[in-house]
Amino acid sequence: MATRLTDDFVRKFKAPKTGQHLEFDDLVSGFGVRFTPNVTSFVVQWRTRDGKKPRETLGGSRRFPGISVAEARDLARQRLGEVLGVAAHGGDAPLRLAMRAWYARQLTLNVWRPRYAVKVDAIIRSYVENEQSPRLKLTPAAITAIDNLGNKGMTSVKRADVMAVVNAIKPGIGEQFMAIGSSFYNAMLEQGIDCANPFRNRLRVTGGRRVRSNTPKDRELVVLWRAFEREGDPNFAAFQLLVLTGARRREVTGMRWDELDLDAGTWTLPPERRKTGKKDPEPFVIALHPLAVDAIKRQPVLKNCAFVLWGRRDKRPFDFQHPTLDRVHAAVPGDWRLHDLRRAMRSRMAKLGISQAVAEQCLGHKLTGLVGVYDQHDYVDEMARAWHAWGDSVRALVAS
Repeated sequence: MATRLTDDFVRKFKAPKTGQHLEFDDLVSGFGVRFTPNVTSFVVQWRTRDGKKPRETLGGSRRFPGISVAEARDLARQRLGEVLGVAAHGGDAPLRLAMRAWYARQLTLNVWRPRYAVKVDAIIRSYVENEQSPRLKLTPAAITAIDNLGNKGMTSVKRADVMAVVNAIKPGIGEQFMAIGSSFYNAMLEQGIDCANPFRNRLRVTGGRRVRSNTPKDRELVVLWRAFEREGDPNFAAFQLLVLTGARRREVTGMRWDELDLDAGTWTLPPERRKTGKKDPEPFVIALHPLAVDAIKRQPVLKNCAFVLWGRRDKRPFDFQHPTLDRVHAAVPGDWRLHDLRRAMRSRMAKLGISQAVAEQCLGHKLTGLVGVYDQHDYVDEMARAWHAWGDSVRALVAS
């Protein structure tokens, strides 16, 4: 009988004195561990169309504990995707294997930003492969729906199978799940797999794209400022930098010392750290207001750590914790998000008389259409003045 393989299970298992013993995983069918008197290795096996059961050792010469269960399970997923996926079985391939093979292919093509690739992997693991986690609370109905969906042949999946999963999980996650599934089926169509897309019209199914328009008013901005100030650094410093620069949350929380020139008052964001980096491969230079420089200078330097704002776990970058945001939300009720601060800066820049071309580029947006074609000015000086004018208005607002 299959069991959930873990490093602890493998470590404690008593190996046979002679011969070999196999234990198979209950998560990835065909993935197992082989115990012999001297060696513990990982294997993967599958059934071919003619009924044969090939078996391969995973990890090359690496053996447990040189290779962990999690690493070996990922190798098994990849190998099963190769031998049982779309390339070998066409539309008969189970959806979980076909999507895993597609995911591996997308990684080799490097078409996704790293953060998005992690999200796609998590969605496939949880809502197609049915890998359960103690952090993910799923109802029995959701688990059954996911299991049914993942084990169906790719061309056999119906809209009802997809909606059974979507209706059993959170709306936001459901929207992401629909988007990723739709991308997968579009890719299969391009490869010549003739099948309907059961994830189609995802925006209509999930209520359409919700375009946010919430912009913190002056009073709300001040109350938020005070609420984060009570939380102290690094929360307050990160909030200040979000307000004063208009940068995106991950850009601020992942700020590195080597990106900064505090004497010149500039922060240079490399393309790989920007959402629009592929479309705009030039470094993005942000002029830092004195308030932003002071916030950075307040941060203690952690030895051998590249990050300005570092988290609770050793040398990882900082991020806002849920308890912190819960306390701030209690102090400042309403439907606000940290990303709304970019909209606040953009709106106030218009009020300050800053031109649309300059304000848009302060947000990291490229000029588009004919304006982008004909206007080749770099606006570096104008953007610097805009950031400083915005910073001055924030300082006056908070002081008042």
